[in-house]
Amino acid sequence: MALKIKNTGYAWAALTTPAMILMLMYNENLSRALISAFGLRISPRFSGGEIVRTADHGRYRTNIHRPVFNGLTGDRKTGFIQVDWEPVTSLPETIREELDIYGNAEKFIVILNSADGTVSYENKPFYVAEDPIVSHFHSGWAVRIGLKKGGRNKEEREGDQGGLAGAAQRNPSLQSQKPGESRKR
Repeated sequence: MALKIKNTGYAWAALTTPAMILMLMYNENLSRALISAFGLRISPRFSGGEIVRTADHGRYRTNIHRPVFNGLTGDRKTGFIQVDWEPVTSLPETIREELDIYGNAEKFIVILNSADGTVSYENKPFYVAEDPIVSHFHSGWAVRIGLKKGGRNKEEREGDQGGLAGAAQRNPSLQSQKPGESRKR
């Protein structure tokens, strides 16, 4: 009798598990409620980080994300900053975007050829990696520019950070969440 109850329990679990997975996949409200209840969020390494600045250029829009150095247990020595270009009407063949990541007036220019997806730099600082990751989407382009941590000297890093890196410091909603913390809204 005990063996029959045990086998029935396993059968019930085997039948309900796929049903629960399907229910979560197709019931968006339930999925959102469970995700927010457990404080889950998409990793910035996947999503590109929060958007800290949007520039409207008329024909197209530029979204600049915060620098991402997040790792599983802490910050990494290397990271990236993601820049997205999406058309309002159309993208020009050559896009030039000026970036000042650390707010130290060390600006450089990212140049994207939207016809073939090649990227080049002007005035590239030492903390920017040479080979960016370029992705083409149905409506635009995204470029992940590799960064080395510590692009500013020690005196500059001790004070209030400017630029895109400092945006997360000045705006608590953009700061990295430590494991086990829930974000208050």
